[in-house]
Amino acid sequence: METLILSVSYTVQLVFKMGSVMFVSLFGIEVLMQMGLMKHLRPVGKPVARLANLPSESALTFLAAIGSMIAAHTMAAQFHQDKKLSDQELIATGVLNTVPFHFKETLTFQIPIVLPLLGAELCLIYIAAFWMTGLIKLGFVVIYGRMKIQKRHGLADAFNLMECDPAEPDCVRRSFIQLLIAAWNTRKKMFFRMITLLAAVTMIVQLLMNSGMMQAFERLIAPMTSLFNLPPAVLGPVSAYILSPTVGITYMSNLLGEHTVTQFQAIVALLAGGILMIPVTRLRRTLPRYMAIYGLKNGTIICGLTTALSMSSRIVILIWVLIFYHH
Repeated sequence: METLILSVSYTVQLVFKMGSVMFVSLFGIEVLMQMGLMKHLRPVGKPVARLANLPSESALTFLAAIGSMIAAHTMAAQFHQDKKLSDQELIATGVLNTVPFHFKETLTFQIPIVLPLLGAELCLIYIAAFWMTGLIKLGFVVIYGRMKIQKRHGLADAFNLMECDPAEPDCVRRSFIQLLIAAWNTRKKMFFRMITLLAAVTMIVQLLMNSGMMQAFERLIAPMTSLFNLPPAVLGPVSAYILSPTVGITYMSNLLGEHTVTQFQAIVALLAGGILMIPVTRLRRTLPRYMAIYGLKNGTIICGLTTALSMSSRIVILIWVLIFYHH
């Protein structure tokens, strides 16, 4: 009974939180598109999409991702539903939308949190892992686009969507209330479908976690620490890191301050912990979100690809640290 209550409580909180973001993203972007304001961002996003044989809709979502990744994913799903993105274009766009996050994190997480806790040297290694993830994802999108996506010519420019010349007789200026009503009527069905799916998948994942069926990930920590000859002291911060990077890094900072672990042991433990953390967080938070936005099939594929690419960059940086970083 307690498992059920915990699962329902978490699901309600997450659906309310994510639902609010989805609502603002979905209808806010729709209003902006109906007002024709997105055209001003055209020069920034188009070269990125063009490299990967993607249409201008993908450039729009990439730009939206700089402000909000959820807004970008929501917009991509909207374009797909409107038949402006094919399944393959949607998958490439979904991965592309996650790229800005890895560079934004430098300003929002690494410099304000990691730098003071771990120092400049370890912070730079941490930043390198995030930047490499962004570059690997960008490289994947370009290669995937050039190999799998046939460039379509003669498409309408997404940056000009819902825009008309006021001098034309067919162009009727609408009040802001009319714009809001039009946006609601256009996107309400999609919004309710996304929220329903988010609630269902989140509830299932939470029931699995709270019943102890997902503790297999935790059992991987002990063999991992012995594999890299790390002291037992790192088990605590690595376990915490998998659930919350901020808590784990703070914990590790304390061990560094007490000279319980060396800088080498700390960064190896955090990178290895990150490799374990990625699938846990993707399964717990990202997968339900992506399924809700993109649908079961495309959401699973996009989540699987971003998970694999994120883990690969951590593995590359971890190998580099093991070989080249001084002990």
